[in-house]
Formats: sequence, structure tokens, C-alpha cells
Amino acid sequence: MYVTEQQLKEQLQQENTVISQELLEQMLYHIGSLDPVLRDELIFSRLAEWIMSETFTAASAKLIVSFVLSSDGLFYQLTTSDETAVFTRSFSALLLAVVLEKDAATPQLDETTYEQLSDQLLMYLNNETDFRGQVPSYGWAHSIAHIADVYQVWLAHPRCRVAEQQPAIIRLIEILTTPEYHFIDEEHERVISAWMVARERDISDETFFAGLESAVKPWLDVPMTWSEERFNLLRNTKQLLQAFYFRVKWQDKMSALPEQIEHLLFQIHQQYQ
Repeated sequence: MYVTEQQLKEQLQQENTVISQELLEQMLYHIGSLDPVLRDELIFSRLAEWIMSETFTAASAKLIVSFVLSSDGLFYQLTTSDETAVFTRSFSALLLAVVLEKDAATPQLDETTYEQLSDQLLMYLNNETDFRGQVPSYGWAHSIAHIADVYQVWLAHPRCRVAEQQPAIIRLIEILTTPEYHFIDEEHERVISAWMVARERDISDETFFAGLESAVKPWLDVPMTWSEERFNLLRNTKQLLQAFYFRVKWQDKMSALPEQIEHLLFQIHQQYQ
């Protein structure tokens, strides 16, 4: 039975509300609500607490992941111009991160899910174009930060074949160095947190540097302009390189990657000083 957002809000505000399958389905249906209190504080927070509890079952995990990986969740209105659909996609991703964190400790998902997850996440990354962070009146959209949280958990998951995640790493570099949007809400830090997990699980520094160099080199070899797009590209790239430089240096003092990143930054400085 369908319930309105107000009815759902009132139900979730009650103490000791038990999340039944019917209530779970309603919470998933409204997960992209434009009401930040309902979306962030009631639906997501209550679900996250429940998922990490001992009462959460494999059946519920399967239901949530099935929703997330459907056209109603992570792929909701993905190729349309709907400017509010990103909230459904983004909070579906954030919910998936919690399920995967629980599953890493207490396996509940099936082999088919593990097999398709990397491809589904990459498909989402290749098609998401709404990169906004804080949206006036509606709160956090933060699609890139939230999918980065998924990758941070998935890359650490014992069922993840980490060596196969290189296309996702390259795609995240492409997104974070886009000229179409200026990232100002710490998205690069969330992505780098996922990358640090990948480094710990043997994704080579050569993979990261090759991706970074491929993103930087093409626009260093063309005439300098100060268009809005080029300025976005410059700022995004510098903040990504600077943040990654320090995170790697702090984690691994023997790595040659910081020196390579520094060389890229020096080249940018020479071009744009």
C-alpha cells in the first residue's frame, strides 16, 4: 500500500518503529525524497542503523540490492534531464555502501550479485552527469562522494576482484578532472579514500599515475585560455593531485608516486603561473 511522504515521516518519527518488509519497500520508494529530513535523517539513517544490526536478514539484503541495482535506484532517470532524480541515485548508492559493509563482515549476498556488481557500478559511473554537491533547499546530492563510499567498501570486500577495478579508477579520474563542473565539496577526498584501499590491495601506483598523466597531458599541450571550462579543469585537477600527493605520502613514504604527482603539478604551474 502506497503511503505519502508525510505519512512515512510520521511513522518513522515514532519510537521503536519496526522495519517490516512493507515499511522497507516504502522507505526505498521514497529514498530520493526532496525533503532532507525525511531522506537523510529518517530513511537513510534508520535503514543504516537497521542494516548493521543483528536483526537484518539476507532476504532484506537481497531486496535492497535488487532495488539499488534497478532502474528505480542507482539507474533512476539516469539519462534524462530530471534535476531531482540524482537524489534517488545518490542515496541508493549510499545505502549500497552500508549493505556491502555489513556483508563483508557477515556474508548475506549471493554469487550472482558479487559477479555483476563491478559492471553495474562502472555502468553507473559512465553515465552519471549530475555532479552537484549541496543543492539549495534539497540538501546533499553528492553523487560522486556517495559512489566513492561504495567503492571504498567494495574495494575492501573479500569478494571484490580488485585487479578488475582499474576502469573505475580511470573513470573517477576523468570525472574529477572534468571541465563541466567545479568540485567544491570534498568529493576528491572521498574518492581518494577509496583509492587508498585499492593501493593496499595491490592496485599499482603505475595505474594511478598513468590515469592522472593521461588526464593532464592533453590540455598542457594546447594554448592557455581562461575560459570557465579551462578554469574548472585547472582547479579540479590541482586539488585532486595535491590531495592525492599528501595521502600517498602519509601512507607510504617509500612510494615514488608523490614525486611523479609533484612533477605533474610543476608542469601545470609552469603553464599557468
